[in-house]
Amino acid sequence: MIRGASLEGIIFDIQRFSINDGPGIRTTVFLKGCPLDCLWCHNPESKSFKTEIAFDKKRCIYCGKCEVVCKNNVHKVTQNEHIVNYSNCNSCRDCIGSCQTQALSIFGSKISVEEVLDIVIKDKSYYDNSGGGLTISGGEPMSQFEFTYELAKKAKEMSINVAIETCGFGKNEDFEKIAEYVDLFLFDYKATGNELHKRLTGVDRSLIDVNLDLLNMLNSTIILRCPIIPGYNLSEEHLKNIAIIARGHDCIKRVELLPYHNLGSGKAKQIGKEYSMQKANIPKDEEVEAWIDQIKQFGYEKVIRG
Repeated sequence: MIRGASLEGIIFDIQRFSINDGPGIRTTVFLKGCPLDCLWCHNPESKSFKTEIAFDKKRCIYCGKCEVVCKNNVHKVTQNEHIVNYSNCNSCRDCIGSCQTQALSIFGSKISVEEVLDIVIKDKSYYDNSGGGLTISGGEPMSQFEFTYELAKKAKEMSINVAIETCGFGKNEDFEKIAEYVDLFLFDYKATGNELHKRLTGVDRSLIDVNLDLLNMLNSTIILRCPIIPGYNLSEEHLKNIAIIARGHDCIKRVELLPYHNLGSGKAKQIGKEYSMQKANIPKDEEVEAWIDQIKQFGYEKVIRG
């Protein structure tokens, strides 16, 4: 690949051979930072735009080497306790190199568009054979718009299918600009009504709804992804509104229901954050099937479990 001045973004992961982030076999790039603060976020390490230290207590052998090398008093280690002062960490990574058991890690690293594409292009034959490609996820990719735009544009120039997973919260002009380089938007629909949406995510729906309408006008292709959390956003009104929105937007090719899981709990603990959904119930398979049936009864047939 020809090198030159390149935009950099901050990511927290790249997953090759992904099958859950769009059609076919894909490489998913997870960008750091999100303007929403969803109570149930399953990637809490994606919320902040800054790098963050993570501590996995199960791996720690209390050797104290991290405390010795750290210049910022982040670690306090005794024979059977390891206290992490997360607020003192400046992500220098000295302690990461000292940890033999990989109990310590950093979420977040800078990477250029070209460096990402060097990884993505390795699996192009798999994309071509499976109908897959590149998925840009997060966090919220549109919050690092210039990086996301350049990555999508250059991927399309390399004949790679591009999907963007988005909460829909971003500038109208940014969605309009990037749309021509995106084959598929995985567009979240998190809650019905401005008041509830703001209570659960920190923002209301108005800008999100405008952007969904804009993409519909631009003839984009959308899969509407709907996280369902019993006790929070689950209601007959919400399921009915999912059907209404899907029927009312030709751009939406199907609905995917994403039942709540608690995988975010452990990751939140590792970065020193509280997880507010400790008592939320994980739905049974038959409950999820009942929700799908309800949406179909409300007049929209193309709905599956995501």
